[in-house]
Amino acid sequence: MEREITSLQHPLVKHLVRLRQNRDYREERQSVFIEGGKLIGEVCSHKPAKVIIAYDSTYIPPGVMADEIIMVSEAVMHKISGLQTPEGVAAEAAIPQQASLEGLRWILVCDGVSDPGNLGTLLRSGLALGWEGAFILNDSCDPYNDKAVRAAKGATFRLPIAMGTWSELQRIIALNKLQPLAADIKGTSINDIQIDGGALLVLSNEAHGLSDEAQRLCQKVRIPMPGDMESLNVAVAGGILMHMLKQKGSP
Repeated sequence: MEREITSLQHPLVKHLVRLRQNRDYREERQSVFIEGGKLIGEVCSHKPAKVIIAYDSTYIPPGVMADEIIMVSEAVMHKISGLQTPEGVAAEAAIPQQASLEGLRWILVCDGVSDPGNLGTLLRSGLALGWEGAFILNDSCDPYNDKAVRAAKGATFRLPIAMGTWSELQRIIALNKLQPLAADIKGTSINDIQIDGGALLVLSNEAHGLSDEAQRLCQKVRIPMPGDMESLNVAVAGGILMHMLKQKGSP
């Protein structure tokens, strides 16, 4: 079904803006707002989008499926979009079902990572470096925030993700028999860490540091830094640690 919307006050316009801006609304609707031809092509070629909006049909990637396709004016797209210069196509897609993470040997944990760009970059790096899943603790930002989704470059829909509490995470650590590690500037050098099997890596808020639970449950690890700098951005540090830990793990 295809139709056209030009009014900025149309209920669908208001719905999509709210979907992009409001975490509670995303959870209520179990939907995520995504934008850009490449991402939509990747996400919606296997499972239909709920709605695709575009300037015209030429903006819709080949092979993309949708329950409904709607053409919109530039003014409508600008109101809906989170970008200063919209690409001309956006969509509402279903949020992937939470993964159990049971049996996985390499799990990334975000503990109070509040910046959506950092969280999305960590998910992207985790997928690229062969980590098998991610656990997002409740005090982190929403991985389905539009900025986080853009930074993840599709990893949000390909990497198994679970969200929850420390008690739920402890169950996964015990069940999967994982070695729990946490990035900390005062920790043991990553060069001196041995990995027996798989690992769970906790990355925390740069300003506030490790949570009490991470301090209690995890061995602290650091990246040796010979240069004149005390710390790294959490997404950069996470990428380095994930790479180095995976190299140490058994095949």
